[in-house]
Order: sequence, then C-alpha cells, then structure tokens
Amino acid sequence: MYGKLILDVPVGEKLKQYRAKRGWTQVEVVRRANLYGSSLTESGYAKLEQGNRNILFSDLIILKLVLNFSYEDLFGDFEKALADSVK
Repeated sequence: MYGKLILDVPVGEKLKQYRAKRGWTQVEVVRRANLYGSSLTESGYAKLEQGNRNILFSDLIILKLVLNFSYEDLFGDFEKALADSVK
C-alpha cells in the first residue's frame, strides 16, 4: 500500500502550471494518469490543483511521468527555503 504525501508543500499551483504548459485540460491529465493505473478522478485532480486534497505517492509518481516534471521542479523551492532557514 502506498502512503500519502501531506500537502504542506503547495504543489497544486505547480501541477496546474505543468498542465497548462502542455495545453491539456484536467480531464486529459486524468485520462493519461489512468492509463498508468491511477484511480485519480477529475474531481480529485481538481482538488489537488486547488490544494484541497492530499496526494498519494503513487499518483505523484504517475503525474510526474504524465506532466514530465522533475521532483526538483516540484520541491526545489521548498527545499531551498528550508535549507536557507537554518543558516
């Protein structure tokens, strides 16, 4: 069983940017994610983009493949801010 990633890092806006960059609708992202085995729904994906839902690790991995981003793209700013806060 896969765990959940608690959304204390605001990934929703970035997911929306990656989707827009491809010119896709939320329906298209979900359709492509479902091809990889995700059970993500359009409603569920919309909640992710709005920051109103936690993301499953498996869905994060699948969305990374579908939307073609790196973990550094998604979490790099947050990681840098954390590192800078303890200097």
